[in-house]
This record gives sequence, structure tokens and C-alpha cells, in this order.
Amino acid sequence: MNKDKKFRILSLDGGGIRGLYSAKILQKMEEEFKIDFYNDFDLIIGTSTGSILAGAIVKKIPLQVVISLYEHEGKKIFKKKFFSRIGLFQSIYKPDYLKERLKDIFKNTTLGQIEKPLIINATDVGNSTPFVFKTQHPKRELVRDKDIALYDAILASSSAPIYFPPHKVGDYLLADGGLWANSPVLVALSEAIYSFDIKPENISIVSIGTGVEKIEYDFNTKAWGFLTGWKKQKFISTILNLQTISNQNLINFLVNENNILRLSYESNATLPLDDVSQNKNLLSKADHHFTYRYEEIKNFINNHIKGI
Repeated sequence: MNKDKKFRILSLDGGGIRGLYSAKILQKMEEEFKIDFYNDFDLIIGTSTGSILAGAIVKKIPLQVVISLYEHEGKKIFKKKFFSRIGLFQSIYKPDYLKERLKDIFKNTTLGQIEKPLIINATDVGNSTPFVFKTQHPKRELVRDKDIALYDAILASSSAPIYFPPHKVGDYLLADGGLWANSPVLVALSEAIYSFDIKPENISIVSIGTGVEKIEYDFNTKAWGFLTGWKKQKFISTILNLQTISNQNLINFLVNENNILRLSYESNATLPLDDVSQNKNLLSKADHHFTYRYEEIKNFINNHIKGI
């Protein structure tokens, strides 16, 4: 591949139900600027809830399908098991309903059947390493992932600790990719440079977040068990936030800031991964941020995405 070719990346963060914010931002970009995410980007990458959106894009499934999944079926996806309400011995939620809905949406499509370059991040808990699902790319033949179902890769990437149990795919036991790449932009950059042989200065990135909360712990906390100081879900949110913030800070050192469009927000309130009562607020926030940054988004798309 020509190193001087312009290369466009769409990077989609993890964040549970907060993916509704990302989905709405994408939908508004599509409607307002007639952007075609499948054809206007060279690489799509997603982690956790971002992998659902990434999967929809490479399968050319309308974003409204994913928005409806969050809006109308979130309560069924995040329905607590009776014996795990306090989350001591098991995950809070069963993955069954989410799995069935993902199968309904993506059918039996395998990664080997997808022509668009796609990356989905997970965590190999059995071997304590990152796990990256990939469709075919130029440098080597896809071997390990070609027969893996797209819905299986997405479910693995979405299996956040405490919330859902790890998901077995083949011989691997996998959990949420957000544990190491909640904002997967660095993974995408590495893939563009190594696998597609692109110079960093020729890479343009649209990175869509799901919000970052300013989590603080009480300085005077004496006990640091999950039932006391670490506070289970709050601790998981802290890990995901740290991954997001660190990755975004690092990408700014590696790529010209003019070549990156980052759309997300900060919150002083908690941002749970499973709070479906916030759906209307997420939609409103997406609309507000899109309107507020309209000219910036339009200029970036015109200069870095369209017509290249």
C-alpha cells in the first residue's frame, strides 16, 4: 500500500449503555453530512459497546437498529439475576439476552466474511494478555479469526468484569477489551502503521467516546475490599476511565492534533455502564454536543474524511 495514501480511522470507545451517546453522534453525522462510514473510512475499530457499533457499520446495518437496542432493550440486557444482586460470587447479569439479540442482528456472519478492515478488542483472561479480533488485512492471511462469529467477538469484547461473565470463544476465555483499550485509538494507529504501511502524518482519526467521569475515592477510607473502599462497579469504571484518558493523551503525542477529531464529554456525576434510566439524558447530551461542535465536525469531515 502507498505510504503516502491518506488513511481514515473510526475509533469507538467502550462504555456499556453509554454507547447510546456514540450511536446518536454517529447517526447525526450520517444525516447532517451524508457521511458513509463504511466507504469513507479505511479502518473501523471498537471496544465493548463500541464493537456493537463497529459491527453494525461493517455489516451496513442502520445505526437506528443499535439505538433501538439500547433504548428499548437495555432493561432486558441489564436485568439482574436474583442471587447475584449484591455481586459477591457471580456476575450481576446473565449474557443470554444480549447474546440472542446480537445473533439476531448479526446473524451467522463470520469475521472471515467481512471485507471491511475491522478490529474488535477483548481481554484473554486465561493467558492474561490482550486479545484482538481482526478481519483480513494486507500483510498476512487471516488464520485464527476467520471462522469466529461476529456476534461472539462482540459479546467477548462487551463482557465487562462484575457485570457479565467472561465469554468463551474457541479455546479462549475472554472479557471486556476496555480493561486495556477502552479507547482503542492506539490499537488502530498501530494497525494502520504496521499492517497497512501508512505514515502517521497521513492518518486521520475520528474518535467517539462515551463520557469520562471524575471518580474520586475518599482519602480517609481505611478498608479497601470490594464491599468497602474499592466499591466494585466504581472500581471497574475507574479502570476504564484510566484507559480512556491515557490512550487519548498518548495519541496526541503520536499524531498531529489537527488530524484527530475527538467527540466525548466529562461528567462530575457517576456514569454507570448499566443505568438505562439515563437513556434520554444520553440522547440529549449527544444532540447538544453535536450542535455545539457542528462547525468543527463539518470542517474536519470536509478536510480529512470526504473526498480523499
